[in-house]
Amino acid sequence: MDYRDPLFSVIAFFVIILIAIIITIILGKIRENLREKEIEELIKNFDYIKTEDIKNPINSLMLLAAAYEKEGDYEKALKIYLTIEKEYPSKQILLNIATLYFKAGFLEKSRHILYKILKTSPRNTDALKLLILVNEKLGEIKENIDILEIFEELGVNMPKEKAYAMIRLFYKQGCSLEDFCKNIKSFDDIYKTYPFVKREYIDYLFKTNPKKAYDEVDIYEHLDLYYNRDDIPKNKKFCNILAAKKEMQCNKKAPFEIEAMKYLPKNLAELEFEYLCQNCKKTFPLYSTRCPKCHELFSYRLLIKLSEKSGIENIEF
Repeated sequence: MDYRDPLFSVIAFFVIILIAIIITIILGKIRENLREKEIEELIKNFDYIKTEDIKNPINSLMLLAAAYEKEGDYEKALKIYLTIEKEYPSKQILLNIATLYFKAGFLEKSRHILYKILKTSPRNTDALKLLILVNEKLGEIKENIDILEIFEELGVNMPKEKAYAMIRLFYKQGCSLEDFCKNIKSFDDIYKTYPFVKREYIDYLFKTNPKKAYDEVDIYEHLDLYYNRDDIPKNKKFCNILAAKKEMQCNKKAPFEIEAMKYLPKNLAELEFEYLCQNCKKTFPLYSTRCPKCHELFSYRLLIKLSEKSGIENIEF
C-alpha cells in the first residue's frame, strides 16, 4: 500500500491514537504505583505501622493521622493529611486539615481551607460549624451571625449559638442588629428568651446590679460567683453560706462540703470550684461558656470541693 494512499493515512492516524492511549494507560499505572510506594515509604517513617505489607495505605494513613491527632501531635497529623490531600483530594480531608489548623492555633489557615470547602459546598454543615469556632476566636461576631442565618435557611435550629452570639454582641456594642436582635434590648431580654444563659446573666448582674443578682442567684449552683464577695446578704437564703464563712449561725441542712465548712476551724479548710462539662464529661479548673474540649455551649455544672487550706499551722480543735 502506497503511503500516499488516503487509506494509509487513516490507518496511521488510528495507530497513533492507539499508541497514545496505551502510553497514557502505562504512564497512569506507573504514576499510581509511584504514589503507592511514596505513601508506603511515608508510613514506614512512623512508629505506629509495623507491617511491611500494607494492603490499603490510605486507610492506614488516615488511622495514623487520627492517632497522632488524639495524642496532640498536630504537626505529624497535618503532614499525613496534606500528603493524602495532594494525591487524593476530598472535602473530608480538607475538613480534617482545617480542624487541625484550628486546634494548632493557625486560625487564618483554618479559615482559608474552610472557605475552599464552602466555595464548592456552601451547605456543608460541618465546615460551617467549624467556621463558627474559628470566627469566634478571631472576634468575627457578625460573620457568625451570617452563618447562623444560613443554618436557619437549612432548617437547623441553633439556639445556644444564637444566644452566645447575642451575648458577645451585647458586651461588644449592644445587640443593635435589627433582624438578629429583634425584641432584644437588654441582657434581661436575652435571658427571658434563652433561660439556659442564666449563669451568664447572673454574672452580668453581679457586675451591674448585685442586689438583683442575689435575688436571682441559685445558692449552690452559682456559689463560685459570689462566695468570696463581702456583700452577701445576711438573711435566711444565704445562712448556710455565711455559716461556712463563720459569719453567722445556721441550722439548715446544706451540701456536704458546705456543712463541713460550718464545723471545721476557719483556717483549716477552704472551698475550691471545678466545672464539669455535661456533654463530654471532662472537668476543668476554670469556667468557660464554651467547653474547650467538645465546644458545647452552656454545658458546665459547678463542682464544689473541700480542700486543705494552704499555709496552715498551729490549728487547734
